Amino acid sequence: MKTFYTKTILLLSLLIAIAVTANAQQSEDLLNVLIKKNVITQQEADSIRSDQAVKAQKKLDDEKKNQHGIYIGSKALQLSGLVQSEYVGNAQAGTNNSFSLHRARLDVKGDINSNWNYEVYTEFAATTKLLDAYTTYKIADFLKVSAGQYKIAFSLESLIADSQLEFIDRTQVVNALSGRSTDVIGNQNGRDIGVWVSGNFARVNNQNLFDYTLAIYNGAGYDVTADNNNRKDIAARLGIHPIQNLVISGDIYRGLGNYGTPAKNQTRNRYGVDGRYTIGGLALQAEYDYGTDGTIQRDGWYGQASYFVLPKHLQLAARYDTYDPNDASTTKVRTNYYYYAVNYFFNNWTKLAVNYIDRHDATTQVKNNLLEVQLQVAF
Repeated sequence: MKTFYTKTILLLSLLIAIAVTANAQQSEDLLNVLIKKNVITQQEADSIRSDQAVKAQKKLDDEKKNQHGIYIGSKALQLSGLVQSEYVGNAQAGTNNSFSLHRARLDVKGDINSNWNYEVYTEFAATTKLLDAYTTYKIADFLKVSAGQYKIAFSLESLIADSQLEFIDRTQVVNALSGRSTDVIGNQNGRDIGVWVSGNFARVNNQNLFDYTLAIYNGAGYDVTADNNNRKDIAARLGIHPIQNLVISGDIYRGLGNYGTPAKNQTRNRYGVDGRYTIGGLALQAEYDYGTDGTIQRDGWYGQASYFVLPKHLQLAARYDTYDPNDASTTKVRTNYYYYAVNYFFNNWTKLAVNYIDRHDATTQVKNNLLEVQLQVAF
């Protein structure tokens, strides 16, 4: 296993070195050839270089804008954040209805230079926790190298930012299999510490046909000081964009978790496929995930649709969510949730969300439907 990791790191290092050299020389070499052949003058070449520099900076500036298109701070230090206040009403007898501070986060990011950036994202609700802390160096569009703590490369819904979800809560299968609230390793907010490479390639008709992420993680979760076993977890995700606004992705995660009573090292593997399509105010999304935790097999899927009945302001959404925590069991334990949502956007960064969840459990018939209301400000 150590030999495999060593070879992997050496191969990545070689690819990085080749890409850096090729990317830096390609444009310059072409200009020099054109000058030698008297196709363009030195002055014209200098003008082209200047135009390329301006376009590259504009592209970088566009990428670094926050949700509402403005900068808060310099390019070296940009501040943004998220506040979500929530009310939950539970139909189950003996369960209290309550207000809560769902999320309160501060995001600090910036550019070290035109190709190198960083981000530090912190949660302050309930207890203070470091969510993201990583740096990324962009060699080319097809190769970005990152290291630190960030979301694992698994599950479309898990990778979507909390402020961009159509529903207040994530689905059962995503919470159970992507290092979130009901995963066997505990709630890691879908994050881990490691190194990864990512990028997109095969550009056709103004869009890239493929995007990918390859990663190696501790497998112990986020905001921890050390790994809890001597193995490293591996994740891979590939997205395909066959037509405009459609992405279909597949992912795999293979690892070893330290869990159980008493805690011991056990397999923790995941496989998934997902897709999202948007056209006008309509968005369709679906995902299927399967996982094994030791000898237990789990799976689930969801399908959802949302539509802006009032463009940019009023959105209606519905979702079917089904999950089986032990699909090899002879006893039916699958649960089915039906979500109905109304989202009102006051502007690009302020939203009021109302969700009603009709919950059907296989083992009990307790009435435990939920009404959730959340006010969101993402500055």
